[in-house]
Amino acid sequence: MQDFWTTVVDTVISIVPIVAFLLIFQLAVLRTPIANIKQLLIGIAFSILGLTFFTQGLKMGLLPLGQEVGQSLPSTGKMWIVLSVGFVMGYGVTLAEPALHALGLQVEEYSAGLVSKNVVIHSVAFGVGLGILLGLLKIAMRIPLVYLLGPAYAVAIILALIAPKSIVGPAFDSGGVTTGPVTVPIIIAVGVGMANALGGRDPLQDGFGLIGLASACPIIAVLLIGAIIGYR
Repeated sequence: MQDFWTTVVDTVISIVPIVAFLLIFQLAVLRTPIANIKQLLIGIAFSILGLTFFTQGLKMGLLPLGQEVGQSLPSTGKMWIVLSVGFVMGYGVTLAEPALHALGLQVEEYSAGLVSKNVVIHSVAFGVGLGILLGLLKIAMRIPLVYLLGPAYAVAIILALIAPKSIVGPAFDSGGVTTGPVTVPIIIAVGVGMANALGGRDPLQDGFGLIGLASACPIIAVLLIGAIIGYR
């Protein structure tokens, strides 16, 4: 219970300053009245409540589950199982990201249906799955992050130069879905859990970097899809 109230306090500290700044800016600088103050206060209260329960849920559910999965993966003794689980997990959690669905709708709308929402969603999910696969391989084989991340972004830059210009922006934005509230906690927890389970690994050095890889690979995937479809 004490941990719950700590989460409440942390959430209030995170939300109240930005709300206060916006209110002061509107009243003192823009000098415009605040419309429907009652609705505004109810919305802020709901935001605090929702973020509190979400954060507490992460602490109690997703983070421990992710760490348990990461710690259990090496016990299989088979690299193909570890990499397969990483790919499927990355693919699955990405499909749950609301930001990805919003991006897919926008691309479908502004491309007049040439690139459908489902194509965007599944290409990004495939890229995230591939990024997690590479991240787990990095942990298991102790591959320096720069050896994977450098070539990935080099490929993305090359593809950005040759792909249709209209897909470049959405492609780079697609990497942002890996910073969503569902994807990040699970990916980090699995990486740290696996690094802890393997002997001679530093969780801080070896367990992190998966988010970077999971951000680079969707960019490549969307650029490839754009080049194939010929989106203009």
